Amino acid sequence: MDILEELKNNGFRITPARKGVFKELLPLPRTVEEIYSSLKEKNIKIDLASVYRNIQLFIRQGVVHEVDFGDGKKRYELIKKDNHHHHLICENCGSIEDIPLNEKFLINQVEKKTDFKVQGHFMEFFGHCMNCQYKK
Repeated sequence: MDILEELKNNGFRITPARKGVFKELLPLPRTVEEIYSSLKEKNIKIDLASVYRNIQLFIRQGVVHEVDFGDGKKRYELIKKDNHHHHLICENCGSIEDIPLNEKFLINQVEKKTDFKVQGHFMEFFGHCMNCQYKK
């Protein structure tokens, strides 16, 4: 939890609620509502506005970014240094899985064919997870 230590060193208190929001972001991208519901189930006292404010603080501090899967829901994910990855999203059950890819070839092709210098990118894959494929 070096990120929390870094926040503390920058003058931010590490409250149980803030720590809870942080921990909810560890596995996969989550919506504010998902984080709030999970914390309530764990009896961590926090309101929806506080979850949102903590997410915004994490974004300003450069440790969280917004992920958009095109379904109208904003999700948030920790920025993991040296762990660039993409997502597999099941259109049936909504499961999300990280997938690391070496996309250097694709980026080189884009830059070569367009004279466009890529500074960053997001790539998401939509389909059906293994469980949903077998349920049909």
